[in-house]
Amino acid sequence: MSLLERLMQILIKFKKQDESDQPRVFLKDEQLIAVIRDVARQQNRSEEEVISEFTKVGLNQFLTQGELQNRWSSLSHREQQVVALICLGYRNYQIAEALGIAPETVKTHLQHIFDKLHLRGSRELRLTLKDWDFRDWWEHNQHE
Repeated sequence: MSLLERLMQILIKFKKQDESDQPRVFLKDEQLIAVIRDVARQQNRSEEEVISEFTKVGLNQFLTQGELQNRWSSLSHREQQVVALICLGYRNYQIAEALGIAPETVKTHLQHIFDKLHLRGSRELRLTLKDWDFRDWWEHNQHE
């Protein structure tokens, strides 16, 4: 059985064994199925094509987040603090004050961060981690 067929079985259970011949839809998946059908109709494509594309995009996003987690783990604690403050909107001189380090040290940390995360600058760092919430993290990790 292909991955696509297994996904379809998960999304829709066809032909209940009782009186009804109606497909049984898992409650949590009703919206997803409706979206798939709507996109397929709008784009004049089969539902299987749309599911395949959704799966690829979702898998790529999942793998990307996993890779980001691995790269985050490769940062030193101080580098993670700098990342958190950058993502919270701090400027380099504010980071230096908050961490009690020289502004040049902040720049050095940032260069190491960009290298480890394969990014080009603070803006790209903020965009890459825009869905991460650093407020709580910072509260628990600012003094370590």
